Amino acid sequence: MRVVARPDALTRIREHGTLYVWPRAYRCCRGRQYVLEASLDAPEGDFEIVYAVDGFRVYATPGLATPDELHLDLDPKGRVRAFWNGQGWIG
Repeated sequence: MRVVARPDALTRIREHGTLYVWPRAYRCCRGRQYVLEASLDAPEGDFEIVYAVDGFRVYATPGLATPDELHLDLDPKGRVRAFWNGQGWIG
């Protein structure tokens, strides 16, 4: 997995040292879609390490397929956002 991150997002993640990602399902006009959620704080549930380099670790829910690229950015409120292979959805 290759991590592609904007410098401001990378700085924030490195300051915290860890990032957690997990899929979230929602209903859409095409049926069920999945997006990737991200947090610097550990959410409830089981997680396993999937990436460790560049001064931080990424944990994901067990069984989540590893993307070719994990894109990381900050939203306008400074929260980390994760994108699967540059897309807003997993697939």
